[in-house]
Amino acid sequence: MAADVTSDTQVLSLVSMPIAFTIAVGHVLVKPRRRGRTTGLATVLRVLLPKGIWLHPSTLLDVQYILIGSLAFSALFGYTLLNGYAVTMGVREVLDDVFGPRPVPVDTPLALIGLAVVVQYFAFEFTYWLYHLLSHKIPFLWEFHKVHHSATVLTPFANWRVHPVDTILYVNALSLIVGTTAGGIYYLLGEDAWVAASVGSGILYALYLAVWGHLQHSQLWISFTGLAGRLVLSPAHHQIHHSDNPVHFDKNFGAGFAIWDWLFGTLHVPQRERERLHFGTKNDAHLKGLVPSLVYPFAHATKRLL
Repeated sequence: MAADVTSDTQVLSLVSMPIAFTIAVGHVLVKPRRRGRTTGLATVLRVLLPKGIWLHPSTLLDVQYILIGSLAFSALFGYTLLNGYAVTMGVREVLDDVFGPRPVPVDTPLALIGLAVVVQYFAFEFTYWLYHLLSHKIPFLWEFHKVHHSATVLTPFANWRVHPVDTILYVNALSLIVGTTAGGIYYLLGEDAWVAASVGSGILYALYLAVWGHLQHSQLWISFTGLAGRLVLSPAHHQIHHSDNPVHFDKNFGAGFAIWDWLFGTLHVPQRERERLHFGTKNDAHLKGLVPSLVYPFAHATKRLL
């Protein structure tokens, strides 16, 4: 899913994808200099925009998913906001009933607001990790999530190659878990802290998406190893997640940070030098076209229940 992105990614991408491209250009320019060589702009464009990848049938299917996703975006975005708000208010009211109303803080310490931002952001990270794990482990869910993994080449456009059922289930999980966390923050620290946590965590998500989120679905090998590779999911981490090598199956489920993968044993740290990877899934002929990939997963998922 980082893949598997949330419904608000389409708006953020208008700003963040050019930033990600700039970072990619910098990476390609700097890497040869470390080895005493130079790289011209023409070489950079050839590395980042190879026709074999950007005109590949898999990429063209991604573009069709972008067009479809754009039509559904407004409804999903509005639904996610309203549903998350409803969960937040509901949790706060339950806490009021069970433990009694708390006095509204007059001046919440900045450190506590900062902690609230971090807690709410990692609630998002946990939701992403958990739902992503379940979408691989539960056969019914896998038939819908498999649409995303059927991409045989990776570009940032693959972010949108997600079946609508996969997206709808995910945003509901996001509303439930992040909304519950936000309700707890509202109850403990007050409305101002809740608003600050919501805005701050949104900013952290936008930064993640701009700096390395889009590059996770790319052919650009940027790997974090050692301690960094146990804390942050670099683009290479997610490319390994898409690998068709059984050694890499069910690894690196997180979005931007590796903490949940590290804690629960699903982390695979990439090598520093580029690994030879192949992408795609088996028995996925029904996922090569837009309409079949939208329709057939329902039949395949139903068979998984019988």
